[in-house]
Amino acid sequence: MSTVITILLTTLLCLCTISSPMTANGAPMEEPASNDSSLNTAFEHLFSATTTKDSINAYNEIGLYLYNNNDFAKAAEMYRSALNISVSAGDKKNMAICYQNLGNALAMMNHLIDANECNLKALDLFYELNNEEAVSNVCKAIGIMCITNHLYKTATEYLERALAIDTVMNIRTGGNHAIDVAFDNLYLGYAELSKYRDTRSDYLLQQAKAKNLKAYRMLSKLKNDIGIVYCSKNLMDTYLECAKHTEGQQKQQLLDSSLMFHNLGKKLATELNIVPIQTDYIIWEAKYAIEKQQFDQARSLLRQIETTIDNNLDDTYLTEYCFLMANYYQAVGRYHQAYVWFNRATKIEKQQINFEFAVRSARQSVGKEFADILQQREIENEHERIVRREQDIRLGIVSGTTAIVLLMIIVLTIAINRSLKRKKRLEKKLTERNDELELQKEQLEAINDQIASSINFAHHLQTSMLPSDSQMHELFSDVLILWRPLDLVSGDFYWGTRVGNRTLFTIADCTGHGVPGGFMSMLGISTLSDISLMPEFKSGQMTAGNVLDLMRDRVVESLRQSEESQMSLDGMDMALCILDTDTMEMQFAGAFRPVIFIRDGELTEYKGDKMPVSYLSDNPRPFVTNRINVKEGDMVFIYSDGITDQFGYNEEGKQSKFTGRRLLKILKEDGGKPFDELKQRIEDAIDDWRAPVGRKSTAQTDDIIFMGVKI
Repeated sequence: MSTVITILLTTLLCLCTISSPMTANGAPMEEPASNDSSLNTAFEHLFSATTTKDSINAYNEIGLYLYNNNDFAKAAEMYRSALNISVSAGDKKNMAICYQNLGNALAMMNHLIDANECNLKALDLFYELNNEEAVSNVCKAIGIMCITNHLYKTATEYLERALAIDTVMNIRTGGNHAIDVAFDNLYLGYAELSKYRDTRSDYLLQQAKAKNLKAYRMLSKLKNDIGIVYCSKNLMDTYLECAKHTEGQQKQQLLDSSLMFHNLGKKLATELNIVPIQTDYIIWEAKYAIEKQQFDQARSLLRQIETTIDNNLDDTYLTEYCFLMANYYQAVGRYHQAYVWFNRATKIEKQQINFEFAVRSARQSVGKEFADILQQREIENEHERIVRREQDIRLGIVSGTTAIVLLMIIVLTIAINRSLKRKKRLEKKLTERNDELELQKEQLEAINDQIASSINFAHHLQTSMLPSDSQMHELFSDVLILWRPLDLVSGDFYWGTRVGNRTLFTIADCTGHGVPGGFMSMLGISTLSDISLMPEFKSGQMTAGNVLDLMRDRVVESLRQSEESQMSLDGMDMALCILDTDTMEMQFAGAFRPVIFIRDGELTEYKGDKMPVSYLSDNPRPFVTNRINVKEGDMVFIYSDGITDQFGYNEEGKQSKFTGRRLLKILKEDGGKPFDELKQRIEDAIDDWRAPVGRKSTAQTDDIIFMGVKI
């Protein structure tokens, strides 16, 4: 069983007495001591039972003993026996209680589908019995199981329903249900935090923080230490996630808040001996160490978690461990291992989600609200009184017409009943159809959330592999980078490095965009990194053309390209330059991409070879190396066709491409300006071309990369 459902259901059972095994009078049963004498006493009560009520209480008492000793399967058998007696006796009150007790036992056994069915039956009966407190308790139990299986919308609806009921009861009783309201906010805060982990929405993170802080204030006022433990756990995770999105002093303040709640919760958990969440604190400490870049400590903590997983037969923390390993390897710059661990975590998470439970639990309505029920009953009672009064009047005045009136009533009743039955059948079909549509919507939302999470992670991996602005400025006196991916993940990339006296910088336009283009770009970056480490490159024996030749060989080999291959056209267009700072000579080689060279305001364009970095034939011709003498102050520009092929509106108002001619004009006119101004000039030109005044904006058609360097 997952950590989430174990911890939250245990909290729900032990702290609030809202889902604890109950007796025939509807009150939580007193927990007996976990010893053989208690069990013997319970069996004596069963054998000496003289009434149906005594039998039900005895079975529930035995079930409670077994439940408290973690024998959930036998406890479920006892609750089923009590339920069968209640059903036979037609005792709806005890039926509801037995369904609730059975649902708790099944949930702890991870039989979520059967547990949910029991909870829904208990819910319907408690609605019918007007038992507000019991309705709230069952709504909480259903909501917690929905959180575990990523049904956040359904979970929130159940938990908000429970909060509304508890709030009214708290006002009505003068604060006697304050603890219930506090835990409602705690569960809602956990639902928001769990949904944030899937969608990465800052709004959800702030909502989670607000709900958990509200619960913390209420629990602190009530001095409920066990509740404070679980609330502190949520807050330490929430503040740590907030810290990941900030920098500087604000980041440190958030980390300090997270550490404060960690220390508070861990101290109380140790004092109260709450064993199930001890590993959660080690997981947080590993996350905290990664965020603080204390990698040796993080690795030591990860080994502790790994030992816990080895000793845990149900793999409770396996998914969390895999995500932690992905974050660790990403933080230390080992992106391939991070990607492998991320995929492993996603796969395990999908396997752990009980999709059948998700399908069966997607029902959006659990019954009518109490106000509607009471109002409807008042209308029905008033209608019955009017009918009876009219019948009495008719009987007193015209006794001879009684038979005819009764006959008319019978005929009308039959007609109405038939009409109502037909209406109910239609309503049932409509409800089933709505449930089916809502289920499909839930499933699509879950799939979309997972895809979005994967793409966001791929985007983060790709940007992490690109050189930062500070790294690029270490290579040249000034650098201009304009990078606009069409999607989150780009098929265009830029890269640069310095080895000895040789500085390599390049841009590339890979086949496709989005995730496919992103994979190609990562292949290109890793290949360039490998080439730059070769002794031939550092010694100067390898020219720019040689680099493209070797890049082509690697692409053909990696994609297994040939004349028969369907991927034979996949590859990349590139403009690659190598600057020798000792000889002040720059080499250029291009695959369908040119280089623009500006000296003292004079612009020169060098064309690349008209062939891509991919398979052409079994005997491809080598790429040509152009050699250019440079001096300090010269400027070099390389770019992809995402700019020149961008559609927009020309001077005549007709749609056309931006073209290289317009880009060269901008560089001739403004190439001598500071790079910040030049970058803004190019961006404005592209945006104005796509959406001139009075025209509908045209969509971006391809990834865009433009690089400029000053020698």
